[in-house]
Amino acid sequence: MARTLEEALKEVLTDDNKVSKYEARVIRELVMADGVVSEDEKAALQKALTQNTFEDEAFQLLSSILLRSHMKD
Repeated sequence: MARTLEEALKEVLTDDNKVSKYEARVIRELVMADGVVSEDEKAALQKALTQNTFEDEAFQLLSSILLRSHMKD
């Protein structure tokens, strides 16, 4: 079953409304599976990063995906 980024984010946020380093790694793998960060994925990441709580390492890991994708644009 293919999962979307939004589904994965909802799942990891349901337990404690906080994304751990491990959960961020899983999300990163999901985003990078096809080698491209789509506009929808960028928007979902941006929304999650601004509206939720992340462990420091998790925030750095996922925000670096956005930074790299914007640098390629």
